[in-house]
Amino acid sequence: MGLESVPRDSIVVGVDGSPHSHDAIAWGAAEAARRNLPLHLIHVMPDHEHGTPGPGDPDERRAEGDAVAQGSISRARLAEPDVRVTAQAPYGSAAALLVEASEVADTIVVGARGRGAGRSAVLGSVSQQVAMHAACPVVVTREHASQDGAGAGRVVVGVDGSELSNAAIAYAFNHASMTNSGLTVVHAWWWEYVEGVLAESPWAGDWEQIRSDEEVVVAESLAGWREKYPDVDLAVHIVRGHPVELLAEESAGADLLVVGSRGRGGFRGLMLGSVSQGALHHAGCPVAIVRNR
Repeated sequence: MGLESVPRDSIVVGVDGSPHSHDAIAWGAAEAARRNLPLHLIHVMPDHEHGTPGPGDPDERRAEGDAVAQGSISRARLAEPDVRVTAQAPYGSAAALLVEASEVADTIVVGARGRGAGRSAVLGSVSQQVAMHAACPVVVTREHASQDGAGAGRVVVGVDGSELSNAAIAYAFNHASMTNSGLTVVHAWWWEYVEGVLAESPWAGDWEQIRSDEEVVVAESLAGWREKYPDVDLAVHIVRGHPVELLAEESAGADLLVVGSRGRGGFRGLMLGSVSQGALHHAGCPVAIVRNR
C-alpha cells in the first residue's frame, strides 16, 4: 500500500514511535495550531523492497503500524486539541514517501533520527534524505533541545544575500512574529572565500572594504522586513568566521535555526549546500531548511 491522499498545505510529520518522533509531533502540532493548518502524520512501514519488514504475521505488523499512527494522533491531540489531525501507515521507503508528500505539504517535520538510527548518529538517513530532496520547507527537530545558550528565546537565521537566503529571511521573520520570539540575523564571512574568490592567506585583501561590502549584502537582504514586522526584536550579527561554527554557536538554545537549502557559493545542481548540511549536524535546536518551490 503506497501513500494515500495527503491534505494540501498541511503540516506533515514523519512518525515512528521514537522519542525524536515525539518531539517532531509536538513541533508540528504547535505549528499547525499557530497557522490554522491541518496536521497529517505518516508512519511508513518497510516492505520487502524497502528494507526488512521483520518477522511475524503480516496482520500483526499491520496492527503495530496502525497502533503507532493512532498513538501519534493521540499525542498530537493531547498537545493541541483544536488541530485537525489525520494519519496513515503505508508500506514503502520512509524517505521516498515523505518526499512525495512534500509536493502538496506546507512543511515536512521529522525528528533528527528515528528508531533505526544508532545512538551515535546525529542525523538519521531518513531525515537527511528528506532535507535534501523535499519540495517544501523541512524542519528537523532535536530531542530535548537545550533552552540555554546565545539563542535562547530567539529565532536565528543565516543570511548570505542569495535567493534562498532571502526565502529563509521571510520564513524566519514570520515564525518569530507568530511565536513572539526575537530574531537574530547571522552573516558570516570567511577569509578563504569572499564572493567565491579564494584568498591567498588570512591577511590578504582589504578587510575593512570586505566587511563594508558584506554589510551592504545584509542591509539589502533585510530591506523592508523591519517595517513589515515591527513587533520582532531584531539583532544583526556580521562576523568574520566559519558559517557553520558561528550558526551553531548563535543558535545554542534557540527556538529555531533557519537556513536556505543552499547559499550563494552553492552550485545550482546542489540539493543541499555545505552550510545547510553543517547546520543540520551541529545546531543544538530545531533546524528549518527553506527552499523555493
